[in-house]
Amino acid sequence: MRTNRFVFHSFDDNLEVRPADPVAMRNLNFGFFDDSGQPRESRILMFYSFETEERLARSGILHYHLLERRFVGPRHDSELTQAALAFLEKSGRLQTAS
Repeated sequence: MRTNRFVFHSFDDNLEVRPADPVAMRNLNFGFFDDSGQPRESRILMFYSFETEERLARSGILHYHLLERRFVGPRHDSELTQAALAFLEKSGRLQTAS
């Protein structure tokens, strides 16, 4: 039996991101899903979660395509993807552009 593993990391305990709509993202967390079956050389699969100002939990999955240097799949708020890119760079999973 194969066990999938994922690790959540707090991006910043005081991080508050405001997307284009009036919903604020608080307690933004990211995690890697390393045993997703996707080739690590081409994609990074990660989870995100946050709370709204109304304390509603929101979560989802982001797919980052390394060769294309972009997120693929459903569109997400630019603030969320910018925070995810910063997390990928900080974690060492993504090389910063030279």
